[in-house]
Amino acid sequence: MNFWRLALIVLVLLTVAIAVWFYLHYAQVFVTEPSTIIRNPDEFSNRIVTLRGQVISALSIGGTGFYLLQDSKGVVIPVATYRETPDVGAILWVKGRVHKALQIGAASVVGLEEIERKQVGFEKVEKPMKVLPVRELREDAAKYNGKLVLVQGVIKEGADILDVGYYTIAGDEKETLTVVTASGAPKIGVAAQVLGVYNRIAQLYGQTIDCLVEIERKTMK
Repeated sequence: MNFWRLALIVLVLLTVAIAVWFYLHYAQVFVTEPSTIIRNPDEFSNRIVTLRGQVISALSIGGTGFYLLQDSKGVVIPVATYRETPDVGAILWVKGRVHKALQIGAASVVGLEEIERKQVGFEKVEKPMKVLPVRELREDAAKYNGKLVLVQGVIKEGADILDVGYYTIAGDEKETLTVVTASGAPKIGVAAQVLGVYNRIAQLYGQTIDCLVEIERKTMK
């Protein structure tokens, strides 16, 4: 291989490296995972990122589709889409813009607005079986933030408009937790078990709270 051919190869590689650097830094496209964004919402706010994860739930609220994308660490980020929602269990690469206050029903949380996605696999979704006390969630909020958890208790209050709203649930320790729902608030006084994603910081009607984004709810006898 002569000198000029080697120089040409080096020049091409350098050009490609500069182009990739320019794209990542100026187009603000980052390849990361939900857990990194949930831990650092200020750093990623309004940036375009690419995430990989599994869809653990999907729903529609007011004409907008939402799905919950879970990474290998068990951390979940909500994704808003104007397309048909993906199947639960699908493994995706998702490109989208990060929002610190993505509106999901009555609350706003850290989330992603989808630009495009590609399915790369499918696996059965594993759900937690252990019921966690509300007090434990709050005492270790950083650990559970963005994760799928199971709580149970008695419904204390609730409100919804066209099935989009919230309710509060109180466990044996009497601490209450706000639950955001897209399936209508349950009757006050009933006991329920709720599977959802815990968010240690959310906005509900102008107030900063911690909350659970409901995935499933089962009434208990």
